[in-house]
Amino acid sequence: MTRSSKNWFEEINYLRAIAIIGVLIIHTTDNTAEVKNLTGLTFSLMYIEELVRFAVPMFIFVSGFVLYNKYKSELLVKDFYKKRFMSILIPYIIFSVVYCIVFVQLGLVPTLTLNSVITSIFNFSAAGHFWYIKLILTFYVFYPIIIAYYEITTDRFGIYTVTALFSPILIMYLLGSFIPSFGFALSTPFKYLIYFLFGIYTNDNYDKIYRLLERITMKKVILLGALILILPFVSMFLFVDPRCGTQFSNSIPYYYQLALVSTHILHICIFMFCLYFLLIYKPRLGILQKIGEYSYGIFLIHALFHYFLLICIFPRFSIFPTSLNFYIILFTLMLTMSYFTVKLMLSNRFTSYMITGKFIND
Repeated sequence: MTRSSKNWFEEINYLRAIAIIGVLIIHTTDNTAEVKNLTGLTFSLMYIEELVRFAVPMFIFVSGFVLYNKYKSELLVKDFYKKRFMSILIPYIIFSVVYCIVFVQLGLVPTLTLNSVITSIFNFSAAGHFWYIKLILTFYVFYPIIIAYYEITTDRFGIYTVTALFSPILIMYLLGSFIPSFGFALSTPFKYLIYFLFGIYTNDNYDKIYRLLERITMKKVILLGALILILPFVSMFLFVDPRCGTQFSNSIPYYYQLALVSTHILHICIFMFCLYFLLIYKPRLGILQKIGEYSYGIFLIHALFHYFLLICIFPRFSIFPTSLNFYIILFTLMLTMSYFTVKLMLSNRFTSYMITGKFIND
């Protein structure tokens, strides 16, 4: 097992903070589905939701970046699996049980049995956002194969690595949208593979990418920002139409394929914009660094506060999804309550185990 010369990159926690804030925004704006009507408010919120859907791809990007920073081709597979799986599986199992118990108390699940808990753990269904755990575990399982693919491609294609690395995936992805036999290319793990590989590539070519970003002019940065603001309008109707009963996407030939391509371009543009800002301006925002540090804990726990607020608090104060206040209050409280709960849990040896999968000082 080899390790790179640089053990940590300050921008990683900033990227994690941006990503977890994006996840919370998505889960907040999901409530526009209850409104049904396409109003100025719901359209604006769904635009924001489409804009921040880079959040999960960014987490996958960071995972690829961090893993390749620690583990390269000479990999002690047993050691790797033990460390990575325990850090994910232990908190996941604990929180799956917690969600099963809490959801019964909130009336979201009719009964609680040992069989239902075990089933929800194996199906990753104790909470809606746990599909991500299944996704990241899939990348862990296939990590040695992914690394072999990356390093063989790098050795054989040299300066053409980027084209050789990503073109086959994008082609198969597009084929999957046209040909049923290639439907596996649209499955969740394959769909996010490009971001995982992009994280590996960025770590492996960190200095080169840094120099490229340094040479970007402000005019190009502004154009990149404009592109980021425009692209969500292209793909957002994939979920506007089913939520609001509109038919915009049906009126555009090959809209689904167009949306797939524009979404990938949008996410990569956002990654580059964030990296540019973080590497060139080197911000020092302690609160963002802490949010990034606590991001996995916030991810695990935030849905508890989400459902508690929606079921127990908002109806009492007549706060409904038709009001902008609903979304502002929900996001702010969900983030604040999650942040301070994780901070408190990490200060204790036993509760920190629920989030990290290991005891303090282990």
